[in-house]
Amino acid sequence: MIRIYNTQADDPRPFLQSRSVRYEESVGQVVSDIIQDVRERGDLALLDSARKFDSPGIDRILATPQEIDGAMPLADHAFAIDHAIERVKAFHESQLVALTKGWQEHEYQSTEVRQKDGQPRHHVANHRWTWNMAPEGSQLGQRMSPLQRVGAYVPGGNANYPSSVIMNVVPAQVAGVNHVTVTTPVRQDGTLSPAVLYASRYCGVAKVVKVGGAAAIAALALGTESVDRVDKIVGPGNRYVNEAKRQLWGGVGLDGYAGPSEVCVVVDETANARFAAADFLTQIEHAPDNAGFLVSTSEAKANEILAEIEVQLKNAPRESTMRQAIAVEGAVIVARDINEACEIINLIAPEHLTISTKNPEEAMAKIQNAGCILLGEWTPESAGDYCAGPSHTLPTATSARFGSPVNVPDFLKIQSVLKFNREELSEMRETIRAFCEMEGFPAHGYGSEVRFEGEV
Repeated sequence: MIRIYNTQADDPRPFLQSRSVRYEESVGQVVSDIIQDVRERGDLALLDSARKFDSPGIDRILATPQEIDGAMPLADHAFAIDHAIERVKAFHESQLVALTKGWQEHEYQSTEVRQKDGQPRHHVANHRWTWNMAPEGSQLGQRMSPLQRVGAYVPGGNANYPSSVIMNVVPAQVAGVNHVTVTTPVRQDGTLSPAVLYASRYCGVAKVVKVGGAAAIAALALGTESVDRVDKIVGPGNRYVNEAKRQLWGGVGLDGYAGPSEVCVVVDETANARFAAADFLTQIEHAPDNAGFLVSTSEAKANEILAEIEVQLKNAPRESTMRQAIAVEGAVIVARDINEACEIINLIAPEHLTISTKNPEEAMAKIQNAGCILLGEWTPESAGDYCAGPSHTLPTATSARFGSPVNVPDFLKIQSVLKFNREELSEMRETIRAFCEMEGFPAHGYGSEVRFEGEV
């Protein structure tokens, strides 16, 4: 049974505040051993891992050009992938324009990428952006440039996630990353989903590695004979994937904690119960550790939605998975009013937040913590998952308190640039000297003073 709280009698806050990333010592040790194995044996460790966890008969860890170029999903599936790529690319190109407004753009190199029709490769210019607040001849500003190499983890095995390819690779390429490696586990027979390979091809992925789990993350972070070491890893995964990210943090950039899926649906008395129930169930069908929250300002509406959830659950293909998620990770909270409902939502800090109220924009103004906010009756979570535009790789386990979706800025780095003349340094000289005295670093002070030696 799902937990039910009515804030007039029960306080859900202790339960909500106990939610966080779960560390399991046994998982940590397994992952540590896998990372060390990849560090020591490289490709052989990857092949052994793929054989152990995914396909005993697999004989190579890289997808061949023939596998990638020959992959063709059903025609309507290919059309859907094309459409999603177009929308996600357009969204992130608009985001890049907004982010770089006021910066000066410079072309600095060209990158070879596959054309959409799979024909000979062509060159796309990469760019760097700068801004400068100092007068001409001096520099006090920054420059921004794309990362060189990125790894995108795509869950696989029995699952099929071409959307994860799109949502993690397209923002990287819009940013100007010129080498993206996808890692994803193979199916039992040693093959990869044609849809995943098709999406990889048309997103311009440089390399597809047929390895999953902690070994894949280690390969991307450390590099092996066949897998290039990357500057940053993005993409969702299970507890072994996220534990590998945690252990390898510092040696590679990471997108954040993208673990089990979460949903929060907030409603008032005007909500459509069938729509709300469908949105609630959308995000908890992945796995039994997914979390679902229903926050309502009306007890009657909450009961109506619970009844509709039961109707939609019966005989659903993933009924067992969803029922387990509801029983273990779910909660229904009846709040006194929309202000309290929003306070509760900020404690949940959900990955996905659907607002089905009379005035969803008014409610959103009170929300601080959420990965993706979907407003109104005609904005299903599935649109955000697949083709709306923003990436569906979102912060989970309350990390929306400080984290963001995967975006173009994840693939850009900023460097500060300083260039002074004698007069400008002279203006800072006394301040530099004072800080060196306060902090006890005379060599720091000499770095400035040496330039004025011999002067009165």
